[in-house]
Amino acid sequence: MNSAVKDFVVNVLGCGCPEEVFSSILLETAPGPIGGIPLAFTIRIGGRLMVLGVAGETLRSQEGSLAPLVAAGIGIRDGEGFNRLRIVVTSDDPELEALLRAAFARVPGLDERVHLHVVKRELLDKMLAEQESGRERRGEMGEFITKPTVWHEMEGPFIGGREHYQEKSYGFEHLKEAETEGETPGVKGEDDTSD
Repeated sequence: MNSAVKDFVVNVLGCGCPEEVFSSILLETAPGPIGGIPLAFTIRIGGRLMVLGVAGETLRSQEGSLAPLVAAGIGIRDGEGFNRLRIVVTSDDPELEALLRAAFARVPGLDERVHLHVVKRELLDKMLAEQESGRERRGEMGEFITKPTVWHEMEGPFIGGREHYQEKSYGFEHLKEAETEGETPGVKGEDDTSD
C-alpha cells in the first residue's frame, strides 16, 4: 500500500527512513496554501517526515515566495511533531533550479532538518499515476475531504426562507399530509385552532 509514494520518497528524494516509518503514509493532492503559496501536494509519513510539493512556475511567478513557504513549513513541522521537512519543487528548468537553490541558502531560520529538492515534473506525475492505478487495482476509493455545508441564497423553489428550505426543496410533502390529518403527535393540523 502506498508503494508508489514510498518509492518516490526513497528513490527520488533519497530518504533513508527506517521501514517502520512507512507504515503510515498520507498523500493529499489538493491541499490548501501554506505561507500564502498554493501547493501541488503534501505527504505525511509515519509522523516523522513531512513533504510539501509546489510547482516551480508558482515560485517563479511569486518572487520571494520560497522563504515564507519554508518558514510556514518549519512551523507545521515543529507544531505537528515531525522530524524532517522536505520542500519538493517540480521543474524541468535548470536555470530555475539554480535560482531556487541560491534563494534557499539565504532563507533565515534554516536548520539541518529542512531540505530542498527540485525534481522533474514527470517523476511526480509517474508517482501519482502509479499511486492511483494501485488504488484502483485494490478496489480502493480516493480519500474524500469534506467541507461543511454552506447555505447558498436561492430564489426558489422554496417559500418562507431557510426554516422551510428542506421541506420545499426536497419534497417532504408526507410530513405536511401527516400534520393536516393529525397523525403526528405534538404537531398541529391545519384545522387545529387550539394553542
